[in-house]
Order: sequence, then structure tokens, then C-alpha cells
Amino acid sequence: MSRLLQAAEAIARAGDEGVLFVDVRGHEAFRAGTIPGAVQLNVYDYFIPHSDAAGFADLEAAVAAAFAASGIDAARTVVFFEEHTGMASPRGLWFHELAGRTGGHVLDGGIAAWRAAGGLVVPGTGPAHAVASRTGLPPVAPMRRELLAAVTDVLHPGAKVDIFDVRRATEFSGSFAHACCSRAGRIPGAKFLFYEDLLSAGRYKPAGEMARLFAAAGLSPRRTVITYCHRGARAATAYVALREAGYDDVRIFVGSWHEWAARPDLPLLTGA
Repeated sequence: MSRLLQAAEAIARAGDEGVLFVDVRGHEAFRAGTIPGAVQLNVYDYFIPHSDAAGFADLEAAVAAAFAASGIDAARTVVFFEEHTGMASPRGLWFHELAGRTGGHVLDGGIAAWRAAGGLVVPGTGPAHAVASRTGLPPVAPMRRELLAAVTDVLHPGAKVDIFDVRRATEFSGSFAHACCSRAGRIPGAKFLFYEDLLSAGRYKPAGEMARLFAAAGLSPRRTVITYCHRGARAATAYVALREAGYDDVRIFVGSWHEWAARPDLPLLTGA
């Protein structure tokens, strides 16, 4: 089953009590106009500085608390959307799958595609919700750790694992440095494809076309792929694309470059 839901099918399912639409844009945009019955959830701003046991525990607690507060449960089909398909709605879906849930979707093309297909838009009501740090909360049920990668997994990936960088070419080469990062460059051995190359006109490219892009980047569906970006959002866009293209073992290095750059003991490469 595809993780992507097209606007016409989404409109056909509007009003179905078994479907929950989750608006992952900001609360102001949600209040200005959203899909009827949608709830709002910020999935973009959260990140973990350290991909270790404590960081993973916080991630698990953060997602569980945010989903509970916003009414996302396992009993309904969940559809995540933003203005156009970008970084946030795939990240919402990845959080959903990380929580051990199945059957979720990204509304491909976002609410813009919904509007273009004649879908009703109404002012959003309800509070703002966000995935946010929950350090110190009691332990929750473990999530699907096979969707996560830690520094050690990336530093020693093994012979059947590809590291996949989906940042901009300038980030990959090290010619651009984020102000929050003390070092610039890439993880040695990383394959490269800019995440926006997977999108066209605000939605995902066809699965076959994405598969060809991945093959040209040196990836294979017979291998494990660990994808990363700056802080984990763009990597989620690639996660959904890879799964649509037939890659079964895909993980996100959730600390991404932000964590790697902060560790002077970890190697890096620069240049084209």
C-alpha cells in the first residue's frame, strides 16, 4: 500500500470518522484555513542532540505525548499534510511509523492539492500541539528502533549499509556551514541526492522515477539505507520516497549532521 494519498481520494474520505487529518503547518496557517476536522501538530522543530539511549527515550516520550494530546490513535487512518509536500508531512508519517502504527499517509501535494481538487477548507479550531522534549517522563512502550540509527551505526555501518546525505550540495561539500554547527562537510562514504530532487510541483515524483534517481546515486534496495540531513526533517522526506521506491530497510540518523558536527572525534570529508 502506498504511503501517499492523492487529493481526490482524500476528499472522498472526508467526513469518515475512521480518518484523521493532521495539519503539520504552523498554528496560524491552520487557523486561517484547513481540512475540516483536522488537528494541528508541529512535527518540525523537535530534534535530539544525541542519538543515544537517553535521546531515543526522549524521542519516544515526545512522540507519544504529542500524539495523545492531539488525538492521534491507532484506531484511525492518519493523513499528514502541509501546504505542499515537503519536510514536515513525511516527518509526521515517520513519527507515526516509529510509534509502531501502520496505514498512515502523506497527503501528496498537501492542502494546495486538496484545494485544487475542490476540497473544502474551513478555519481551524483547537489548540496548538507540538512534538517537544519530554525528558523525565516515565518510560513509554519502546518504539520501532529499527527505523532509527545512532552515531555508532553510522560510524561503523557494515558492508551492506549505505549512508545517504540529502542536504544541499553546498552542505555536502562543506562550502556552507550552519551557524549552529562548528564543522562543515559530510560523513565519509555518504551517497548524495538533494531531497528536493525527489519532488516536483509540490508533490513526490512517480515511484519509478525516484527509484532511478536512487540507483543513479549509488543506492540499492538490497541494502540498508541510513539517511541524514541537518536535524532529521529532510531525511524523512527521503525515508518516504525510499519506501515508495521499494526500499524495505530504511533508517534515519536522527541526530544527523547537527550531532555529527558537534563531535570533533568523528571524521568528515569536504569538497565535491
